[in-house]
Amino acid sequence: MNYDVIISGGGLLGLITAIGLSCDSVSVAVIEKNSLPRVVDDNRAFAISQGSKKILEKLGIWQFIESEAEPILDICILDAVTVHYNHKMVGEEPMGYVINNATIWNAINNNFLNKLNIYSPHSYKTIACDSGYVEVILDNNQELISSLLICAEGKHSKLPELFSIPTVKFDYKQSSIVFNVKHELHHQNLAVERFFPGGPFAILPMKDGYTSSIVWTEKSGISKMLMNLSEEEFIVELKKRFGSYLGKIKLEGERKLYPLSFVFAKKLYKGRVLLIGDAAHSIHPVAGQGLNLGIRDVESVIKHIVAAKASGIDVGSSYLLKKISRNRYFDNFTMALATDGLNRMFSNRIFCAKALRNLGLIAVENSNFLKKSFIRHAMGFI
Repeated sequence: MNYDVIISGGGLLGLITAIGLSCDSVSVAVIEKNSLPRVVDDNRAFAISQGSKKILEKLGIWQFIESEAEPILDICILDAVTVHYNHKMVGEEPMGYVINNATIWNAINNNFLNKLNIYSPHSYKTIACDSGYVEVILDNNQELISSLLICAEGKHSKLPELFSIPTVKFDYKQSSIVFNVKHELHHQNLAVERFFPGGPFAILPMKDGYTSSIVWTEKSGISKMLMNLSEEEFIVELKKRFGSYLGKIKLEGERKLYPLSFVFAKKLYKGRVLLIGDAAHSIHPVAGQGLNLGIRDVESVIKHIVAAKASGIDVGSSYLLKKISRNRYFDNFTMALATDGLNRMFSNRIFCAKALRNLGLIAVENSNFLKKSFIRHAMGFI
């Protein structure tokens, strides 16, 4: 079968890319090793920036998840110094939204999946990049041919190595415990991030006002110990970090553990293969920007490929891939650097580092200009 684009990886970003391209008359095939539609068995939530919301609106996806999206109106950073960000400093729109992972998947499964060319559950046996096309042989010996292969396989993808794309990788030796809590008092649409020596502790407001999503990052050894605690023991440790501002709390659903590592591709393409999302940049979750960064990748890819096809330009040409790469590399690099730096600075007991970050937080808290700049960046308006 012949397509304009083949996407390897049927996760959220791979499917959102396919939805966007298909809507603009670009023929797309999606290869996914797991079965689709995907059954979501976790209770993760994503912080979707205002910029990402506008992209999802253009793609016709937001209308199916809007009713379950909880606005983030304020953000509070708590360390030795407190910094408070209010969305009204830059306008009336929320800074972002918190959406359950299952909500996004249900919207895609129910409204878009049957319109896409999905090869699932299948993986590729071989990929050959000629000067003029990409040939993919699947594990059932089916042959797919396209002008471009987009890799949306996530941070464990083997494609960068297969095509000798240089990457920087390292283990953070931290893990995030993700779970939901019910609380006695309304969260007032406030997102809170606290910093401890083991890593950041984020509280994200969820739908109904009395539920929050927690992303608790700790050193890997400690996080495994916490996962082995009984629910009662775990809540005792949780309360030490959570505080009492939302009253009594109790766990809702399961706890899930996610080991953290850094992956950054020094090049976004090689031949007719283009990396997006975590395959190109798996960053620390300290600022909750991983999915938003990937959605900006998707927007750039769709915009450039659709325009190229309309102009009769080869969508897998080095000219076009270089253009996409130039458009995305600075954003990817600065966000990777910023999140890595924030984690190292705040997960640090050294006196000089603590003094420096406190001075930085005091400067931000007392500067409307800096606050507005950070708010706009958090909203995805870069």
